[in-house]
Amino acid sequence: MQIDLTMNVYPPKKIDYIIAKLNKAMEKGFITSRSENNNHLLASYKGVENKGISPKWNVKIYSYNTRKKGHSITCIDDFVLYKLIEEDYESFEPPPELILLRIDDAGWGFPLCGIMVGVSDEQEVKTAVVPVEYFRSGLKNGFHTKGYLKKYSSLGLELVREFGATPETHRIEICTGYVNQPLKEKLRHLGYNVRVVEIKGMLQDELEKCFKEYVHETVGADLYYDPKDMDRAKIPKKYWDCLKYGKKHCPHLIKTGWDSIK
Repeated sequence: MQIDLTMNVYPPKKIDYIIAKLNKAMEKGFITSRSENNNHLLASYKGVENKGISPKWNVKIYSYNTRKKGHSITCIDDFVLYKLIEEDYESFEPPPELILLRIDDAGWGFPLCGIMVGVSDEQEVKTAVVPVEYFRSGLKNGFHTKGYLKKYSSLGLELVREFGATPETHRIEICTGYVNQPLKEKLRHLGYNVRVVEIKGMLQDELEKCFKEYVHETVGADLYYDPKDMDRAKIPKKYWDCLKYGKKHCPHLIKTGWDSIK
């Protein structure tokens, strides 16, 4: 059966087919089911790391909607879902002969400055910054145009090329974040073997350090905080303290395109 994952709604027959394929993949250990308190959720699955699918990957299938006349699907990465439906399990085994590059972002949730993209070969980290202008309101390339996605993708590709990477020599692991999605699709279009994963280790640590230095140099104060290392209850106060500083000392560096700031 042909499955088009760009559809907004799916008839019961196709949903039954997809769920059967996902259950088969679950039996083989590639994915596992997720339990959620949602009366409209028909089925939910996430990846299994040691089978080559990040636990950050997930797919949710919603029950039949009489108004829309069909079921709906949300998925972190349709490429993985296609491979599971096709039973192409070998795709989840990374080619051992290819050199690994990893890609992550920093600064997306920080109210000041731009955001940073980082690429690493596990020995060196290269970074670039999407300027804050792409996250401000009322500008030609401001936040409402989503031009930051194109800029981030362009900078990410430049960094990959700086490592001398080609689809024949390198494979890519990229963070699950929203801003990485267009870059992920562009890399796949160019022929790279790309896996969506949770980035940890050297790249994450070094990228946070680089972004902290960038903020310090840009705003003139040591304001940046890494939410991953903080008590979640303390994050809102740090956020508003940074925003308060920005309003007083550097209003031109505030991400004013965000609804929460507007």
